[in-house]
Amino acid sequence: MKSTLLINDISDFEMLVNTHTDKLTQTAFLKIGNLQDAEDIVQDLFINLWIKRDSIVVHGSVNNYLYVSLRNKIMNYFAKAKLHQDVKNRLAVNLEIVDLSLLNLLIEKDLNILFSDILSELPEHMQKIFKLRNEDFTLKEIAVALGLAEQTVKGYSAEMHRRIKAMLIARHPEFARSLTLMISVLLIK
Repeated sequence: MKSTLLINDISDFEMLVNTHTDKLTQTAFLKIGNLQDAEDIVQDLFINLWIKRDSIVVHGSVNNYLYVSLRNKIMNYFAKAKLHQDVKNRLAVNLEIVDLSLLNLLIEKDLNILFSDILSELPEHMQKIFKLRNEDFTLKEIAVALGLAEQTVKGYSAEMHRRIKAMLIARHPEFARSLTLMISVLLIK
């Protein structure tokens, strides 16, 4: 098998480029389906050949050498494309998580403001009952703390739930069903 230096001078390089560019580009295009990328890969292949011209020795046919080089460039192209897609996917997931976190914070802030406004409109004894219920006091403990009968606390508590629900629905009628469900979960502990 004959071993020769692939490129001896500029005329050898020009001949290689002129002779093989079209066929290599066609082959690359068939493999990757993008003409611009195929042309870039072939151009990169020839640039690398020129840079390493003093050390590239071909054992066999120049054609085989070029096609093996092209195959390697195409494999690198797909590996980089996959890596690039993986990074984009990870970024998209992370951005979605950040977006959801931000959205949740905004929703929580809006709900806190809404709830604060509604609670401020309740009578003082209902505000105290609500505060104690959120601190996990039982109805009996609330009755003792406020000096009221347990049945009175139950009545105030039921009236408080009804008023909060009515105020939320009045302010956001489009979410009446969701709000009703949310209120029952939040208020019934």
